[in-house]
Amino acid sequence: MIGSQLLPLLLASVWSLEANQTSSDIQPRIIGGYVSDIRDLKYLVQVSSAKEICGGSLITTRWVITAAHCVDRVRIAELRVYGGTSVQGAQNAIQRLIDLIVIHPKFNSKTMNMDVAALYLNEDMSGGQVDTIALATRPVPPGRLVKVSGWGAVNPKSSETARHVHSVIIPVWPRRACQAVYRGKQFISSNMICAAKPYERDSCDGDSGGPMVYQGELVGIVSFGFQCASRLPGVYTNVPTIRRWFMATMAEYS
Repeated sequence: MIGSQLLPLLLASVWSLEANQTSSDIQPRIIGGYVSDIRDLKYLVQVSSAKEICGGSLITTRWVITAAHCVDRVRIAELRVYGGTSVQGAQNAIQRLIDLIVIHPKFNSKTMNMDVAALYLNEDMSGGQVDTIALATRPVPPGRLVKVSGWGAVNPKSSETARHVHSVIIPVWPRRACQAVYRGKQFISSNMICAAKPYERDSCDGDSGGPMVYQGELVGIVSFGFQCASRLPGVYTNVPTIRRWFMATMAEYS
């Protein structure tokens, strides 16, 4: 836990959130979004254990990028990666094990800085509904609209995660504006990017580890937030700042 309320945005289970959470906690859900289809999100994967589900993005047929807090202190044997399906936990999903987890060496679970991990799959992930996405080299200008996708709950009062994938379109915030609203709660570093339409549209996660996409490239990774669809935007790992590390990791371990 970060402070008394700020939490990394994990989905607690396939069906529901942890029972001891309150309405003031961070809520892992997409609000104000729409039902989407994996045919339009072929890079999107589920990174799951017996207790929780996160999102991820397929960068090559063997490498997935996700949030570090999704896999930190989780036994590798407990994790599965599912691709090629719009439905959470669908039997027709392409399933892969993970041979290697590489967490950014500067990841800090208290500040959530450098919240990124690389997953090396045991086999190539391929299929008609599977494709890769490029890592962005440049940050998204403030005010531009981005798309976030995942299986989070779609109602602020709901405790159930969505069976079908949803997406939400939200504007990127200027970093200074995000730093201002988070002042006293959490430091927003240059390795983070913020986005939401206050009180209306918010990933408030979009599933931890899931993708923020702009012009067909991965620009952000769902990291954390404070409440859901509130005045505070969701916070994402800024992909252009971690791209060099991820590319070097793939080159070293492939």
